[in-house]
Amino acid sequence: MLDRPNRLHNEGFYPSDLETLKVAFDALCIEFNVLPDTAGANGLAAELIRLFQTGMTSEDMLMIAVRGRWQKQWKIAG
Repeated sequence: MLDRPNRLHNEGFYPSDLETLKVAFDALCIEFNVLPDTAGANGLAAELIRLFQTGMTSEDMLMIAVRGRWQKQWKIAG
């Protein structure tokens, strides 16, 4: 499941890392109807970065993990 070992929180991101995060973020914002520059978008970005830093570095795996977590939250809130 993890593409590479955990990253340090102070370790920088490569341009390819940022592109991976951006693609996943943009797709999930559309899927969840989240507008940029909102609390929801900030939460989504933070979750993607957290998952990426734990070693989950593919777009597909990031999106699957976020979908699972957000769907659980929606069921609890709904």
